[in-house]
Amino acid sequence: MTGPLVIGHRGASGHRPEHTSLAYRLAWRAGADSVEPDVVSTRDGVLVCRHDLDLALTTDVASRPEFAHKRRRTVLGGVAREGWFVFDFDLDEIRQLRARERWPQRRRTSARYDDQVGVLTLEELLDLRERDSARAGRQLGVHVELKHPELFEELGLPLHEPLLDLLGSRRLTSPLSPVSVMSFDGRVLERVRRASDVELVRLVGAGEPLRRGRLQRIAASATAVGLHKGHLLASGERRGHRADEVVSRVFGAGLELLVWTLVSEVDVTRLLDLGVDGLLTDFPAQAVELVAGRARPAAALTA
Repeated sequence: MTGPLVIGHRGASGHRPEHTSLAYRLAWRAGADSVEPDVVSTRDGVLVCRHDLDLALTTDVASRPEFAHKRRRTVLGGVAREGWFVFDFDLDEIRQLRARERWPQRRRTSARYDDQVGVLTLEELLDLRERDSARAGRQLGVHVELKHPELFEELGLPLHEPLLDLLGSRRLTSPLSPVSVMSFDGRVLERVRRASDVELVRLVGAGEPLRRGRLQRIAASATAVGLHKGHLLASGERRGHRADEVVSRVFGAGLELLVWTLVSEVDVTRLLDLGVDGLLTDFPAQAVELVAGRARPAAALTA
């Protein structure tokens, strides 16, 4: 398949509980080029594939009496929160949990897979990538997103250190590596850059400005920028941002352009028209089909 990369957001998270082996493998088998795990750290410094600090949102921790004492109230980002936080659990404790669908009423098919598998470590995901690459006969990718790096730095659990150890031990630190590293935090990406040549992607939120000078600064360390779809689709254009101008500024800065997170066939089609380099989507099979359709010769389309 030619065309932009299709990246399964948290795996095929529209069909299986996010960040599970089920979701990642389904994404690759649907034809996705890569998957996107968010990673956070356990209390003993192991990177695990979870988006949220509160484990109750996507695991069965709230139903386990042995962990009732771990529920607590804390302040995160200036906001008081109560829950079961990943940095209060060591790896042995994490391994006892079972993964669950985030939105069981909205994604009923996915919820049928609740409690079937546990929480993956990043190391286990990289092992899975190797096995599935051999099975597929092609090099499958992983786009690792480092979540809340400043918080984990404050806790004495810097995310970039175990990441670099993992990538280094597997010789995955070159620009040609199937692994890329992403973050909203430019500082953690700079730390990764100082120690490796792995591809870096600077993520930019929907409300953040995209002035040319900022893109030039991003290009000084990153090879790609990951924009929220709101920068390019109708909501962004309503705020006075013409999508083609945004794309031109990104490419003019020498950056590749990834867009997150897609759930609509219409959105995928619009972004293909704009010529973006990668699509992060909850439904990778849908995006793969649309990208492949664009790549077919005209004769095949009319046959």
